[in-house]
Amino acid sequence: MPVQAAQWTEFLSCPICYNEFDENVHKPISLGCSHTVCKTCLNKLHRKACPFDQTAINTDIDVLPVNFALLQLVGAQVPDHQSIKLSNLGENKHYEVAKKCVEDLALYLKPLSGGKGVASLNQSALSRPMQRKLVTLVNCQLVEEEGRVRAMRAARSLGERTVTELILQHQNPQQLSANLWAAVRARGCQFLGPGKIGYYLTFFIGYWGLRMTMSGAR
Repeated sequence: MPVQAAQWTEFLSCPICYNEFDENVHKPISLGCSHTVCKTCLNKLHRKACPFDQTAINTDIDVLPVNFALLQLVGAQVPDHQSIKLSNLGENKHYEVAKKCVEDLALYLKPLSGGKGVASLNQSALSRPMQRKLVTLVNCQLVEEEGRVRAMRAARSLGERTVTELILQHQNPQQLSANLWAAVRARGCQFLGPGKIGYYLTFFIGYWGLRMTMSGAR
């Protein structure tokens, strides 16, 4: 029987054992269904399926990558590199780019990090909807096809919310909307394949950095 999932604000701890993620015993492993469980709990499962939605785990648990984005948020020591082998070199390149982008975006959740795996929601420059969408993206796994599809959907949802909030804060929303979407299209971010995730996320890293700079200048 499926286990009830934890609240989205509790994304810094394992939803099964409730221990905060770390780089040793409780390494965060994101599944293709976007649920993240510590490696210790995954190895104790009676069947290879997500304990929350029963989605089959088709990749060996020892091969699934540790979620570095979550590790950096709990202040754990993040390794310089972890070896991931995909079907071809092109996919490996796109994977590394997208993974780095997600890790960079996750840093915008850094002010949220609280004790015992629970996020404090009162210190972030991001709105609550943006926080939630970013948490969804951070929990996506990019090795399996299902995880990549979910990551693209999460990135698009995050992007749409970014555009909406920017339009609401701007004096000329029609002109801003046209210019911003033109910039997105110019980047080739039409979600034609997994390789586009990195370009799309890089765009929003740049935008958020500019937004933080402008906010500090006010």
